[in-house]
Amino acid sequence: DFHAYYSGRKVAPILTIMIGGNHESSNYLQELYYGGWVAPNIWYMGAAGVINVCKNIGTGDNSHKIATLRIAGLSGIYNSHHYSLGRFEMPPYNKGS
Repeated sequence: DFHAYYSGRKVAPILTIMIGGNHESSNYLQELYYGGWVAPNIWYMGAAGVINVCKNIGTGDNSHKIATLRIAGLSGIYNSHHYSLGRFEMPPYNKGS
Protein backbone atom coordinates (compact mmCIF):
# COMPACT_ATOMS: atom_id res chain seq x y z
CA ASP A 1 0.00 0.00 0.00
CA PHE A 2 3.02 2.29 -0.33
CA HIS A 3 1.40 4.16 -3.22
CA ALA A 4 -1.60 5.09 -1.05
CA TYR A 5 0.67 6.82 1.48
CA TYR A 6 2.95 8.35 -1.15
CA SER A 7 -0.05 9.84 -2.99
CA GLY A 8 -1.58 11.17 0.24
CA ARG A 9 -4.70 8.98 0.17
CA LYS A 10 -3.58 7.47 3.48
CA VAL A 11 -1.68 9.12 6.34
CA ALA A 12 0.42 7.20 8.85
CA PRO A 13 -1.08 7.76 12.33
CA ILE A 14 2.37 7.84 14.02
CA LEU A 15 5.98 8.47 13.02
CA THR A 16 6.99 5.61 10.74
CA ILE A 17 10.59 4.94 9.77
CA MET A 18 11.11 2.76 6.70
CA ILE A 19 13.76 1.19 4.52
CA GLY A 20 13.33 0.10 0.90
CA GLY A 21 12.56 -3.55 0.36
CA ASN A 22 11.06 -5.65 -2.38
CA HIS A 23 7.62 -4.09 -2.85
CA GLU A 24 8.11 -0.32 -2.61
CA SER A 25 8.38 1.77 -5.75
CA SER A 26 12.13 2.00 -6.19
CA ASN A 27 11.85 4.77 -8.78
CA TYR A 28 10.30 7.09 -6.15
CA LEU A 29 12.74 6.09 -3.43
CA GLN A 30 15.71 6.61 -5.77
CA GLU A 31 14.89 10.34 -5.65
CA LEU A 32 15.68 10.21 -1.90
CA TYR A 33 18.92 8.22 -2.05
CA TYR A 34 20.12 9.78 1.22
CA GLY A 35 16.69 9.60 2.88
CA GLY A 36 13.84 11.99 3.50
CA TRP A 37 10.10 12.35 4.01
CA VAL A 38 8.15 10.20 1.54
CA ALA A 39 4.76 11.11 3.02
CA PRO A 40 3.36 12.76 6.15
CA ASN A 41 4.77 10.90 9.18
CA ILE A 42 6.85 8.52 7.02
CA TRP A 43 10.65 8.92 6.96
CA TYR A 44 12.67 6.90 4.45
CA MET A 45 16.19 6.08 5.65
CA GLY A 46 17.69 6.04 2.16
CA ALA A 47 19.96 3.37 0.73
CA ALA A 48 21.58 3.18 4.18
CA GLY A 49 21.21 5.43 7.17
CA VAL A 50 21.31 5.97 10.91
CA ILE A 51 18.99 8.31 12.80
CA ASN A 52 18.46 9.24 16.44
CA VAL A 53 14.89 9.52 17.68
CA CYS A 54 14.77 11.69 20.81
CA LYS A 55 12.03 12.17 23.35
CA ASN A 56 11.94 14.71 26.15
CA ILE A 57 10.97 12.95 29.38
CA GLY A 58 9.64 15.11 32.21
CA THR A 59 10.72 13.81 35.61
CA GLY A 60 8.10 15.60 37.68
CA ASP A 61 10.59 17.81 39.52
CA ASN A 62 11.00 20.44 36.76
CA SER A 63 14.11 18.72 35.43
CA HIS A 64 14.17 17.04 32.05
CA LYS A 65 15.80 13.98 30.61
CA ILE A 66 16.10 13.10 26.97
CA ALA A 67 15.71 9.48 25.89
CA THR A 68 17.40 8.59 22.62
CA LEU A 69 16.88 5.58 20.39
CA ARG A 70 19.38 5.06 17.56
CA ILE A 71 17.99 3.25 14.51
CA ALA A 72 20.07 1.97 11.58
CA GLY A 73 18.70 0.72 8.30
CA LEU A 74 19.94 -0.81 5.06
CA SER A 75 17.56 -0.88 2.09
CA GLY A 76 17.29 -3.68 -0.42
CA ILE A 77 16.91 -7.42 -0.52
CA TYR A 78 19.67 -10.00 -0.35
CA ASN A 79 20.52 -11.96 -3.48
CA SER A 80 23.74 -13.99 -3.36
CA HIS A 81 24.33 -13.58 -7.11
CA HIS A 82 24.09 -9.76 -6.99
CA TYR A 83 25.66 -9.17 -3.56
CA SER A 84 29.17 -8.28 -4.75
CA LEU A 85 28.21 -6.52 -8.00
CA GLY A 86 27.57 -3.07 -6.52
CA ARG A 87 24.58 -0.79 -6.84
CA PHE A 88 24.41 1.09 -10.13
CA GLU A 89 20.66 1.46 -10.72
CA MET A 90 19.66 4.97 -11.75
CA PRO A 91 17.02 6.63 -13.90
CA PRO A 92 15.96 6.30 -16.62
CA TYR A 93 15.01 2.74 -15.70
CA ASN A 94 15.21 0.10 -18.40
CA LYS A 95 16.15 -3.55 -18.72
CA GLY A 96 19.83 -2.68 -18.39
CA SER A 97 19.58 -0.68 -15.16
